[in-house]
Amino acid sequence: MAFNYQKNKEHSQDSFWTSYSDLFLGLSTIFLLLYVTASLRTGTDALRGQIENQKLSIQVDELKHQLAMYESVKNEYLAKQADKSEVQEYQELMDKLTLLQEDAKTEKDRLIAEALENENKVKALNKYQQMVRNVLNANKMAKAKIITRDDLIKEQDVEIETREAQITSLEKDIDSKKQLIAQGEQRIQETELALQKRVKELQSAYKKNKITKNLYQKQMAQLQADSEQKVQQLAQTNAQYEQQLQQASAQLGEAQGALEKTRGELAAKLGENQQLQGQLQAAEGERKDLYGKLSATQNEKKNLLGQLEQTQGEVGSLKQGLAKVRGKLNVTEGELAKAKAEIEARKSVAGEIRKGFAKAGIKADIDGETGDVVLDFGQAYFDSDSDRLKKEMKGVLERAMPIYSKSLFGNPKVSDKISSVEIIGFASPTYQGRFVDPTSNNPRDKAALKYNMDLSYRRANSIFNYILDEQNMKFEHQRDLLSLMKVSGRSFLEVMQVQNRNIATAAEFCRQNDCRKTQRVIIRFSMDQKK
Repeated sequence: MAFNYQKNKEHSQDSFWTSYSDLFLGLSTIFLLLYVTASLRTGTDALRGQIENQKLSIQVDELKHQLAMYESVKNEYLAKQADKSEVQEYQELMDKLTLLQEDAKTEKDRLIAEALENENKVKALNKYQQMVRNVLNANKMAKAKIITRDDLIKEQDVEIETREAQITSLEKDIDSKKQLIAQGEQRIQETELALQKRVKELQSAYKKNKITKNLYQKQMAQLQADSEQKVQQLAQTNAQYEQQLQQASAQLGEAQGALEKTRGELAAKLGENQQLQGQLQAAEGERKDLYGKLSATQNEKKNLLGQLEQTQGEVGSLKQGLAKVRGKLNVTEGELAKAKAEIEARKSVAGEIRKGFAKAGIKADIDGETGDVVLDFGQAYFDSDSDRLKKEMKGVLERAMPIYSKSLFGNPKVSDKISSVEIIGFASPTYQGRFVDPTSNNPRDKAALKYNMDLSYRRANSIFNYILDEQNMKFEHQRDLLSLMKVSGRSFLEVMQVQNRNIATAAEFCRQNDCRKTQRVIIRFSMDQKK
């Protein structure tokens, strides 16, 4: 399609540039729209990435906060609630975990170093292998060159034999030509001799007048003409033979030159062949040396692989040990989490009991951490050596047990975790007006200790029997409570640390050690962490 200059020339200059300005304006608008679209997309992607980063930052902060809370709860539990054996076990587990982490790090560093060393050895082995390949390739090339040289030598041997056969043939031809020339010269001599003899005969006949002078001259001329003709013929034949001899000599010279050249080339090829044989022998020796190094390196590689497998086995064992420790740590952390949940549940129950007792005006010592309840019966406690409930004690039980039962079984989050409710009775550390020493081997003291232990059980059992009888009291969750209740007696051993055991009378002992602390009833609930 050609450009019609005349047609475009007819338009005015203004309309021409106006059309181009419209085109430029349209292109500028398109590029502006593309730039705005790209900017919006970039801004949207950046905003989306910023929002994702903010979400991730919030999640990280939440995780850090949760970890800090968990660490705080764990430290609080270890400091306040956990006994010495748990703290010691936790410390041992953490120490073992730290040691295993350090061992794992050390082993990891050692394995990394060995891996780098093995990698360097593998590189060296690959280098040796490449060198062996190069030597083998060089050997193959040398052998190929030797084979090629041998083929060329064989070809040149054939060519030499051919040229020698040609030379032999030319020499035979020359010899035959020389013989022919000799025969021709002999014939010339014989002809000349015959001519001389005939001339002598003619001269003799002429002298003896046997022939006329004209006949003599005529025969002599005829004889000379014949002789000259034969001589010329023989000379021409000899000349031809001489020319053929020269040609054969020239061919012989050329053949001998070519033969010498071929022999020189053959000698050069034989020298190169011997040089290649030497190179091949040197390469073969180098190849054997490299094969020896390669075998040693491969043996070393096998040893390293065996050591690596052994190390990997040790690492596997360490990982298994670390996994076991982590499993124990997870179990411990799970137990800590369950213990924390139980502590929170106990605190919740203790709070509910405290609120209920305060509202009902019941005096009791409530442990805010464990939820243990020590009922305060005031002065109306069991009489000495008696397990009979007094009226005031029954009134305290009738008001306290419904509240206690509702606090335990009225909360669904707690009720399914209650495994038992124990009534624990205690007795005074005195018997028949004197202090009973539980460490004494005296049969009388042992009998007194047994009596007080039995008395503490009977007192707890009296409370249980009163709660059990629905004619005495009836309240919500009573059956749930009674199905989990058990009774035990602890004498005074659990709640009293005796300072002075060398006291004669019980009255003096109680004044110094406050025997009323042992005359109590504890109601304690247990929570099954498996639920």
